[in-house]
Amino acid sequence: MTGVADKSLFRRRPTAGRKVLPFGALTAKTKLLSGQAQAEAQRLSQPAVRPALFSCLLQCIDLLALVLTGLLALRLLPALPATGLTGAPEVPVAWLGAIAVVFSVRALGGYRFRRMRALGAGLGRMWAGMALGMAALALVLWLGSWLQPGLGKALGLWVVMANLPLTSARALCWTRIRYLTKTGRMEHRIVLVGGTESLAPLIREIEREKRRGRRLCGFFDERGKMRSPAVVAGQHKMGDIDDLMGFVRLAHIDTIIVAIPQISHRRLMELVAKLFVLPVDIRVMSDAEIPEFARKKRSSIGTFRMIDLYKRPIHGWDAVRKRVFDVVLSALAIVAFAPVMAAVALAIRLDSPGPVLFRQRRHGFNNRPIEVLKFRSMYTDRADPTAVKAVQRDDDRVTKVGRFIRRTSLDELPQFFNVLKGDLSLVGPRPHATAARTGDLVYDAVTEAYSARHKVRPGVTGWAQISGWRGEMDTPEKIRARVEHDLYYIENWSLWFDLKILAMTPISLITTKNAY
Repeated sequence: MTGVADKSLFRRRPTAGRKVLPFGALTAKTKLLSGQAQAEAQRLSQPAVRPALFSCLLQCIDLLALVLTGLLALRLLPALPATGLTGAPEVPVAWLGAIAVVFSVRALGGYRFRRMRALGAGLGRMWAGMALGMAALALVLWLGSWLQPGLGKALGLWVVMANLPLTSARALCWTRIRYLTKTGRMEHRIVLVGGTESLAPLIREIEREKRRGRRLCGFFDERGKMRSPAVVAGQHKMGDIDDLMGFVRLAHIDTIIVAIPQISHRRLMELVAKLFVLPVDIRVMSDAEIPEFARKKRSSIGTFRMIDLYKRPIHGWDAVRKRVFDVVLSALAIVAFAPVMAAVALAIRLDSPGPVLFRQRRHGFNNRPIEVLKFRSMYTDRADPTAVKAVQRDDDRVTKVGRFIRRTSLDELPQFFNVLKGDLSLVGPRPHATAARTGDLVYDAVTEAYSARHKVRPGVTGWAQISGWRGEMDTPEKIRARVEHDLYYIENWSLWFDLKILAMTPISLITTKNAY
């Protein structure tokens, strides 16, 4: 299997007598943060507004404005002959021109955040994209023998009419971004690893870029006061690397910069192995010894050059597309499966006393607990919300109806509502109960890579499940195999990959033998 960065770095085998930390160890660590670190983490506990939201919104506004103004312009100056299309011929032409302009602006970078943040640059890309898109439309009409003498006037009028709403949208977007950046609601949050006086120039450079939405949230260092002072350039040390893990999970940090001067390959690998599980970008100063598997993409903050080791999976525009995909398909699934869910609910009611739905706390995105819905498959007085004891073959806690709905995964249909809520995605690593274990080991004690599954939203189905790793996880080897498949999915995500997994899920439900 490929796509997982040097997985051997993140594996560990259980050892006899090893103390198993219960779920909540990270949360407990967060509670032990210093007063200042805890206060800062709490202040940043709400996620910042993402630039991808503005990009998506602006593209939708542009598309709608171009279609409406195009229809109006083409009807004011009719120039196209009848085409045989249903309805007025202006409709397909208006849509074709709107799509051509939006794609042209996108290709020129007009929807990138730095263009939206600079009004002049954004308007320049918009006008250039409009000219390019209209030229492409004219070429298509010419090739289709639709180009008439009066069409040039219609296209010119279209450009003039579309200019006002498109310009206004960018001005409003620019104003809103400035306001959100100034109030701290739209910011790129950064923490540093390393804490010597040599960091002072980098800290001051990040502070100067506050107007661009960058915010330094502190630095962390394991070394004592003799080698790492408590304050550097006005920034306070928040704790050590273990404190960093809890801080990042609570504070919605975007980027971790390893800023230890001339860090050795071995030390960098030790840090990366710990930080790999977090859903953040990881960068290192350009003078470091870089691992062979690193992305090695260059970036900079002012004059400081860095190397991007890892990028957050499924972020930015990809995250918007995946969320739209989830909402649309889960809503359709709820409508399609409504009769089935009603039948299952009735069968549960008739089979045994108790509620129809069962709620269980599980690991969610960024290791945060979520409450997942299922149809109840056990007797009410014998249910196990903690899942400390996994369901086994012929388990007498499972009802007659429960055996059928568990085997067919009908018990998981209510999780489409979790998808609409945003706790789950349609496709992703399956969420495990917070106390789930194999033998006497909780899952994250089996392999250090386990928490890396939480870098994305968990899913109703996943690559591991359709690959045969569905059902009871009763050995460390099964846990490791599921984690490797989950990491492969995270590293290789695409909407096509999601569609493939969704299409193969019904087949896996039939062929899987270890779901009880």
